[in-house]
Amino acid sequence: MTQQPGTPPPAMDFTDRLRASGLSLWELGDLLGIHPHYLRGQQPDLHERSVTVLIEICRRLDAHPTDLVPALEGILRNQRRTAPASREPDIDQDARTVLTALTVAAVPLTRDALAQALDWTLHRAQQALDHALNHPQLAGPLALRRVPPDAYTLTPRLDALTTEQHHALAGATRHHATLTEHEATVLLAAIGVNRWPYETNWNALRTDPRYQATIAALKEAGILYSDSGPHRIGVHPDVLFSLRYEDDTRLARQLGEDVPFNPHRDPWPGAVETNPDGTVTDGPAH
Repeated sequence: MTQQPGTPPPAMDFTDRLRASGLSLWELGDLLGIHPHYLRGQQPDLHERSVTVLIEICRRLDAHPTDLVPALEGILRNQRRTAPASREPDIDQDARTVLTALTVAAVPLTRDALAQALDWTLHRAQQALDHALNHPQLAGPLALRRVPPDAYTLTPRLDALTTEQHHALAGATRHHATLTEHEATVLLAAIGVNRWPYETNWNALRTDPRYQATIAALKEAGILYSDSGPHRIGVHPDVLFSLRYEDDTRLARQLGEDVPFNPHRDPWPGAVETNPDGTVTDGPAH
């Protein structure tokens, strides 16, 4: 259904917000210091949770307190304000919506693509983009920029940091840069040795002169490790966590949702040991 101009979009439910945040129930529960079973369902029962927990959930999921505990509606002074359906679109709010959409997309989008994604008219999308360009303060530390021929994107402002700060940040984030083709090949093989052991020959790759320097560099950076000989390879748990190397069925199971049977789904990766010749040993490694 087309969203009427000037009306706020319907709020996402708890599970949709959780998915959008990239957090699992266990991760969110760990951050809040509570057991994840308190967070199950589209409307988890949080009436007995502390104020600190409610505030932190609202911060993590960009939620209003009354979205979590409806009983708070009548006592909170800062009520949510909704615009009447007949009111003209608020141009500042539309500009912020466009800026948020470009941040979520993370790639340049055209006016047409934005209008389609937001269910807006082309005129409304163009007005919001023009307003954001003419009022750069709406983007905060980011700047709306045109990408030829007709796309838009957000990049960090160039006037907020000194040259020294730019150089320091470049050094601090060098290991978080986009992977090269060789780095991606080595990392995928290291993951594959555990996930698809009978289809991945780690020894063939580690002895290939094209990849030896890359393997050494990834080990030096702490991304890969070999704790019992070069024929064994592991990927640092933080790297696996950052890659979210899992599909949505695991989160769905944690949320108590029905998970359709999929016989082709890969099992959860375990620690599988390989022999020096590249074959897989019987049973998991300990």
